[in-house]
Amino acid sequence: MYMTRTFPELPGWSFDADEVSAGVFRAFGHDRAGRNVEATGLDPEALIDKCRQAALQVMAEAQKSSGPPGGSQP
Repeated sequence: MYMTRTFPELPGWSFDADEVSAGVFRAFGHDRAGRNVEATGLDPEALIDKCRQAALQVMAEAQKSSGPPGGSQP
C-alpha cells in the first residue's frame, strides 16, 4: 500500500494506491456508503488526485439525484 489519504471536501472517503507491477500503480477510493473509484497508471499521487476528482463527481451526481421529487414547488 502507498499511503491512505483523506480530503476535507470528501468526508467519509479514503484513498490509497498499490503498486500492482513494477512502476505501475492502482489508486482507489471508497466511502462508507460503498461507492468506489479507481485509476491505474505510473504516478500514484496523480492517480490519487484523479480518484479524488472522480469522487467529487460521484458526490455531485448523488446530490443532484437526491433533490426534491417532482422538481420545483408551486
